[in-house]
Amino acid sequence: MVYAGANKASYQVASDDLRELAELDIKTERIRLATLRNGKARRELEKILQDAFLEKSIPNQNSSGPADKDAPELAVVMSDGGRYQRFDRGGEKSQSGSFWKESRMAILLSMKTKSHQADPNADLPDFLQDVCIAKKLAQIGGVAGENLSVPRADAPEESPWQRPELLSKEVVASGKTWKEFGPMVASSAWYAGFFKATEKVFVSDGSSAIEEMQQQWFGNFTSVLDIMHALSYSLAAARAIYRDQTDSWECYRRFARLIWQGNVDAVIAELGEHQKALGDPPADASDTDVREIVRRSRVYYGNHRSRMNYPAYRQRGYPLTSSIMESTVKQVNRRVKGSKKFWSTAGGEAVLGLRAAYISDSKPMEDYWKHTQQTATGCRAYLAA
Repeated sequence: MVYAGANKASYQVASDDLRELAELDIKTERIRLATLRNGKARRELEKILQDAFLEKSIPNQNSSGPADKDAPELAVVMSDGGRYQRFDRGGEKSQSGSFWKESRMAILLSMKTKSHQADPNADLPDFLQDVCIAKKLAQIGGVAGENLSVPRADAPEESPWQRPELLSKEVVASGKTWKEFGPMVASSAWYAGFFKATEKVFVSDGSSAIEEMQQQWFGNFTSVLDIMHALSYSLAAARAIYRDQTDSWECYRRFARLIWQGNVDAVIAELGEHQKALGDPPADASDTDVREIVRRSRVYYGNHRSRMNYPAYRQRGYPLTSSIMESTVKQVNRRVKGSKKFWSTAGGEAVLGLRAAYISDSKPMEDYWKHTQQTATGCRAYLAA
């Protein structure tokens, strides 16, 4: 019941599948209560481990881990946000009238990598210079608009450059704030042995909330800016500077080559020259104002230049993109996100935790069920509706 309730599109679908596949006639309400009860119980167990982690000294948190857990060769942490609708009966209504909230997600990747004497992919890959990538970059950066047409060709899903081998993936998901989510991720990483690893990497899209979490809880990890997000700002700036499609694409390719080669300072300098020619945007400039687009790109690169040493990352065999994080968000959203799906704070938290556990490679739910059986008292637990 819990597996179906946490992984199927809805409790009704879970009930239908149990009837068809297992010949079990179980009402949706019973499935819902079992799912939420066990989801809440598992969160309580996680909280015990998290509190134990937080009681450790900072040096212990940053460089140690369980004695019986081997460190991965390459420990990679990625994080991003999802979406779901939250509604608590009797709670305060949103001023905007919308129930949509952000869920927080992270993945812990144990990877196997290979370092090189020099950059193994010094030249910008052809597919990042071809117009086929424009649609993908425009979607990432939100640069499509009335005067910024996007080619309709689809970009390849797989990057052609060498990437580290994925050994296992663990997922953490919650509806809590980023401030509360940080220790949840750090605790999970500690128990997975990540802080004992020699090579540690944190990859993100550069959002301020995620960057703050990385600095507080993963400060000794090498911070890498997702290169696709970096290139999306180049595309936005190029299309703002040049209205002619050929000229704008040549400008993007020039920016992309410089970024790929780790020369982001040259991009910042050129954007500065264009800013002088265009002028500074007014305080009330819209997001589509050419001056504002150039300013935003210049500031973005200035803020993240220390995280864009891509030649060194390739030489050390680090991942450059967070595409696996994006696919994980979709996996979790498949259960909780929907125009007709509304979750209470407690219910959403329970299902987000269960969904993350079921798609984690270590199969943490197997340990949970063993613990549940060993600690069963024979008393029946009830969950208030």
